[in-house]
Amino acid sequence: MPGVPYERTSKALTPVDVWRAVRISRTPEAKAREIEWRDTECAGLTLRITKTDASWLIRRRDRTIKIGRCAEIPLPTARYIAHRTREAAKRGRDLKVFVDTLVKMRSHGFHGRTSYDDNLEWLAADELADDNSELGKRRLRGETHSAWTWRQLTERFLEEKLPELKKSYRSRYEKYLRLPQFDLISDRPLTELTAGDLEAVRDRILVAYRASTAHRAVRQGREMLTWAWSYHAAKAGLGQVQYPWWERWAVKYKSKVRHHTPKIEEIARTIVIADMFRKLSDNEHETYPGTVGALWAAALTAQRTGSLLVLRPDRLFAPEKKARLPGWKIANWSAEEMKGGKDGGRPHALPLPPDALKVLERFRRDSDQKSPWMFSGRKGSERITQSALNLLMYRLQGRVYDHRGKNKPDRPGKPGPKAAKEAKVRVDLFAYYGIRPWTLHDIRRTLGQFMDDKRLGGAASAILGHKLPRDEMPERERMAPVTEIHYNSSQRIGLKAEGMALWTRTLLAACEKERRALSRKKLPSLLPPQARQVG
Repeated sequence: MPGVPYERTSKALTPVDVWRAVRISRTPEAKAREIEWRDTECAGLTLRITKTDASWLIRRRDRTIKIGRCAEIPLPTARYIAHRTREAAKRGRDLKVFVDTLVKMRSHGFHGRTSYDDNLEWLAADELADDNSELGKRRLRGETHSAWTWRQLTERFLEEKLPELKKSYRSRYEKYLRLPQFDLISDRPLTELTAGDLEAVRDRILVAYRASTAHRAVRQGREMLTWAWSYHAAKAGLGQVQYPWWERWAVKYKSKVRHHTPKIEEIARTIVIADMFRKLSDNEHETYPGTVGALWAAALTAQRTGSLLVLRPDRLFAPEKKARLPGWKIANWSAEEMKGGKDGGRPHALPLPPDALKVLERFRRDSDQKSPWMFSGRKGSERITQSALNLLMYRLQGRVYDHRGKNKPDRPGKPGPKAAKEAKVRVDLFAYYGIRPWTLHDIRRTLGQFMDDKRLGGAASAILGHKLPRDEMPERERMAPVTEIHYNSSQRIGLKAEGMALWTRTLLAACEKERRALSRKKLPSLLPPQARQVG
């Protein structure tokens, strides 16, 4: 171009040169010019700098092919592409298709990786750039692009799937499709995927995790493959697949049906000993008041812990005067905060009697009254988690994993297992006080059975937030502000209050009885002297 300086230099390019090139192109004060640095280490590779950008080119006698921007493609990757392009030219491939395919594979499926796997990426690009191959013919007909790899399939599937799930469930769903065992096939094109590949991944997951985890990962993997086959067969490289052969990919697993229904006395005894014994071992933090308070709340309300633990003090509202519930408050959860099935969550309101509120406020005073959460952690800005509650239940049963008890790995010159340090001995308070093992979710079953015995089965379903037959909530009520949820007739506040009054009265009476009985029982010998803390 007349009047525009043009510079051309040949040298062995370095990463510093690439950095300088990007910087020059981004300098507003730079004069309008074009600069080309030819790489002597890789024939044809050229770095071109203009006043707006720095780009990689492949200069050939018959044509020039642009690879991409230097800011996005590092020097080793540009050299690799240029080298493979020279080989593809000898085979008569469409070089632009070849280069574009390699670049897209890196940007879509490799998340910043600067190298390729020679056994996978360039072969897929070479097949697509071959006009006589099946993929090449389909490309010429405009039917497909390069086949997706397992990694690309995962990314595209999750982009569409996760927004359809509840926010609280998305991370758990995604976790199973990102298990490290899938790295074995992550860069494998779906056109090359075999049943043996899937079985190898399954077997590795079974070695590293429980059968339930492998079952979940395999089930979601099948769902992902079926999604690609049903909606993106050509793009994914599954256009020639006649039937979903991956449906044979399975794990021999049967979920265990829980039938635990703890007695009210066992629930009461559990929360009383959790309240009494805050420090179960030397050199450990005592159980935080917010955690014990959350355990009491789980017993008093029989709500799912996932919903219960997101409760905030500002979501406790006074009932209407016509409800005739003096001293009561009504806890509210939005549809998003409640567990939902195929139809999604439903707003939930639960009346809490004064005696139950008194217990919850006691633990809130002992933890952090300024916290935005009803059950705050050691940091007031954080809430108690489900894992904290589960760990409390495990500790009461003496089930504490001791990291110091593991065998040390072999050291150079000293093979063979090493003697493990003596593991901590924990007292099983459940066994000592005659409590059968149970989980927090089992409280819901106990409440339902208790209400049925009292002929209040409808109250149990309402308290537990179960959807009844033909119980469709209008969209207006589903989307109502939380401050109005407890006014909705669909919430059946009167029926819930009747059941909650009976349940909390019975449970608190059982707690007082158990507390008196435990005060007369000899303490377990393995507990440290300072373990007992009467609440």
